[in-house]
Formats: sequence, structure tokens, C-alpha cells
Amino acid sequence: MNVPRAFLRTDQGLNIMAFSFPKTVFKSLLALTGSAVVRVCVNASPALEARQSSLPAGWVSLGCYTDSAASRTLKTASFTDVNNMTIESCIAFCTPNGYQFAGVEFSRECYCDNVIEAPGTPATDGCNMACTGNAAEICGGADRINIFNNTAVSIPPPPPPATIKQTAGTYQYKGCFEDGVNGAPRDLLNKITVPGLRGVTAESCTSACQAAGFPLAGLEFAQECWCDTYMPLVIPAPDSDCNSPCLADPTELCGAGNRLAIYQDTTATPPNPQQCLTNSQFTSTTQPFSFDLQAVPTPGGGAPVQIGALELAATSGAPSYFLLSTQGIATESHTYTLIEGVFSPKSFEGEGIPIPLAPNVGSTQVFALFSTFTAFNQYCAKPNPVGSFGPFIGPPTLSVSGHADEWALCTNTTIFAPGRVDVVFSPSPLSHDYNVSACQSVVLQMSQPL
Repeated sequence: MNVPRAFLRTDQGLNIMAFSFPKTVFKSLLALTGSAVVRVCVNASPALEARQSSLPAGWVSLGCYTDSAASRTLKTASFTDVNNMTIESCIAFCTPNGYQFAGVEFSRECYCDNVIEAPGTPATDGCNMACTGNAAEICGGADRINIFNNTAVSIPPPPPPATIKQTAGTYQYKGCFEDGVNGAPRDLLNKITVPGLRGVTAESCTSACQAAGFPLAGLEFAQECWCDTYMPLVIPAPDSDCNSPCLADPTELCGAGNRLAIYQDTTATPPNPQQCLTNSQFTSTTQPFSFDLQAVPTPGGGAPVQIGALELAATSGAPSYFLLSTQGIATESHTYTLIEGVFSPKSFEGEGIPIPLAPNVGSTQVFALFSTFTAFNQYCAKPNPVGSFGPFIGPPTLSVSGHADEWALCTNTTIFAPGRVDVVFSPSPLSHDYNVSACQSVVLQMSQPL
């Protein structure tokens, strides 16, 4: 026996109950329960579903779609009529404002839009409730909407997707980079507010940075503008990560959360590769600059090699010594700090911080722990001659006594450490520890800690 289901719903949006009636029951029944009006809506029979009136000219039915109160399939405009809703009245409501789509739902609700919003999709069932104003028409169902399309409306094509501006004035896009947040060091330190705009664009941010004397500009989080003279911390990210449309111009992309779209002024004078960098990351007297150390072949660059601090065999009662070596990464810390000209490994197993000793020509860079030596303080960061992103973007290179170009990787040939590859300052042909002709010239790149 074909017995339709009935749904009980109050106008105050109380919970729905379901029960069955014979076919002969009225299609809607009003009952008064306290102050709440209760409507009993019975699923329409297949014959009723087929009886739809003629649609206004230009309108066609697209069928039944899913819908939900949390995410409406049509949502730009709407109204509810508990007594007189029909397909025609809903279409008449949507037509004057030029909407392409009209939809009826739950017997009494009408919605308009120019797009069918996600996650709405075609439904094979559920559009089975008669309209409150015409029992011969179907007006959707519970979480189901009958959608109609106005074929006479020509909707303009959507705007092209937002893109990353490749140039802005004299600034050129250099790439998308990870940025430090929640206390981590920032890539660029100077945040600029552009007056008169809600957010920024590539043009307004680069103009503001240029006016303030900064060759680097960065867009972040759809609305932030950052500037600086040099960017030492470099973690490249794919361009697809910088995907937030600018609040001030949604046709442009302005980085994203924890992502900076970096621009460089092509007319700015590059920093002198023979001079120490002076931006605040390197000149702070309270906050050390932390980095990993990598050896990069010169000239021309090449694959970086991680450098660690290797502890040498200690003598009881004497200081402990460490030297820079590719072997050190397997046994000891390879994160370092630079502050007030002192370059040193971070603390070893809570025992303290080894201090640097002045490197001798032809010898390795040595550090001492548990000693009375004075820390050598003639280290600094310089621009990277083999960097991938240009002279204003790091990672920088480590310089000692004015030289960032005197480092080399040399293979130890002694009987004490045969085959060990050490970092040597200004290799000498007089050394008995290595064959100078086999040494590889390198720069020591101060990279983002891993």
C-alpha cells in the first residue's frame, strides 16, 4: 500500500517528527498548539510531483538539488510565505533584480542567486512537498530545493583569477617565502601601514617601501606590507602558497598566512659584498642570530654541504676543542649563533658554549670549551655571491677578519683523521694536514635552522 509520509514542523523551527497517513488525508493541515502554529506537510504522490504549472517565459526547471541551512545552495536573496508560496510567486520575486536562478524549498521558502553555490548538487529524491499556495505544485522538501533557471539572463563571465603581480613600478617579484610567526624571527622586520587603503596592493606596498628607503617589499596575509634592506632568513615556498587575494584589489594576490610575496627594487644599489651587513638581525646586542652552516662551492655555486662542530679527543684537565667539519653533523650540534662579532656553536649537552679562537692561515676553525681564552669577535655576515635570489636576499655568508672568500673544504691526510673533510681558513701549501691542490673553495652559508 502506497502510504505517504508526513512531517511535523513548527514555524519556530522545532524538531520534525514523521508519521504515516492514508492517501486520502489532506495535503496540509493547520493546528494550533499553544502559541506555535504547526503545519503537517505530507509527501506528495508521484502524480502530484508531475503536475507543475507552466513556467513564465524564459524560465526552465533544473530539477531537485540538495540544500542545508548552514550552506545555502541559493543565498543572495530570499523570502518565506507560509500560506501563499508558489513557483510563480518565487520567480516573480527573483526576476526584477535579474537573478538567474530561483528556487523553492520546504513548501514555503524562496531563494534567488546568480550561481548555484557549493556544496549544492542535483538530488534524485526529496523534492516532494506541495507549495503552501498551490497544492498542485512542488516546492522542494526538507533540505531539498527545486531550482529554476532564467535563460533570458546573461551573466557576465567570472573575473579572471587573482594573480601575483610580476612587476610593480621598479620592483620585481622574487618569489614566495615562508615567514616566521608566533615569536619566530620575521623575514622582513619593518611593517608599513599604507594610509587611505583597506589593505595593500603590490603597487602601494612597494611604493611605501621605496619611499622609506627599503629595497625589499613583502606582501602577507592579504593586507600586510613589510619592508627591509636585506632578508637573511630564506625558506622558499611554491608560488601557489601565496594565494590570498589582496583586500584592496582582489585581482592581485598578497601572500598568505605565514607566506610573503617578496619584491626587490631593481634600481636600488646592491649591498657591497665586501662589507658586513648592518641590518638589525646582525647588530643586535641582546638577540643572537641563529643559523645552520653550509659550505657552498665557489665559483658558480653547487650543492650545499652541511657543516657541524666536531669535538676532538679531550685531555683530562685541559679545555675541550671543536672544529668545523662535514663529519661534525653526525655527532654534534650544527646550529650556530652570531652576536656582537662572536660566532659559536650552540651549547653542547648543557655544558656551555664553546668560544671561537682566531683562525690561523692554513688551519681549521677551532672552538674551545672550559678554557680561559677570550672569544675572537671579528666575524660578521656578508651578502652571498652565489645566492639564488639576488644580492638583497640571503642566506648571507660568514666572514672572518674581513674575508668571506677564504674558506675551503680540505680532506685530512693525517694518520689521525684520514679522509675527514674539514673547514680550513685560507689553505696553505705548507700544511701537513691536507693536500692544498685537493681543497675546494667555498663560502660558508648561514642558512635557516632546520
